Amino acid sequence: MRRVLIACALLMSTDALADAKAGEKNAQLCLLCHKPGNVMGLAPLLEAQPSKYLVQATTEYKTGKRPDPFMKTNVADLSARDIKDIADYFASRAPMVGVWSADPAKVAAGAKRVAESKCASCHGPTFAGTDEVPRLAGQKPVYLRIQLEAFAAGRRAHPPIEIPFDRIGDFEAIAHYFAAAR
Repeated sequence: MRRVLIACALLMSTDALADAKAGEKNAQLCLLCHKPGNVMGLAPLLEAQPSKYLVQATTEYKTGKRPDPFMKTNVADLSARDIKDIADYFASRAPMVGVWSADPAKVAAGAKRVAESKCASCHGPTFAGTDEVPRLAGQKPVYLRIQLEAFAAGRRAHPPIEIPFDRIGDFEAIAHYFAAAR
């Protein structure tokens, strides 16, 4: 009886693990928009994002908690397992580096704003993200600027920070700073 229970537990734990290879196959639709070469730049890069963050964000798009008609449509048919597999695939990928040319003056100004806002306290000292907190380092600057503007306008929720987003200032500089971060 003990052997049967151990075998069942092993099968259940193996089944619960995500499969990054399956995720790679399922991620091809994602890469139509979430790639460095996307000239619109409105979709973030997913490489090296924390898996838990990607699962949470994708699930929120699927349920409508995070509104976006394109994402809701694209993730509508994904199972929880598919979402986890895709998240693990992207989390296992190396981050994009050197993709964006950043203005050194904007990077310097952004560094000051980021330090004042204490972004590293949640996003990590290298801004690589942690668990449910997204990676900002190396992200598309236009995407970052748009998200910062959405936080400031109240169109997107963000946990409370010391300086409210509508008083941070120079979103363009902050976006350049994060885009240049490794």
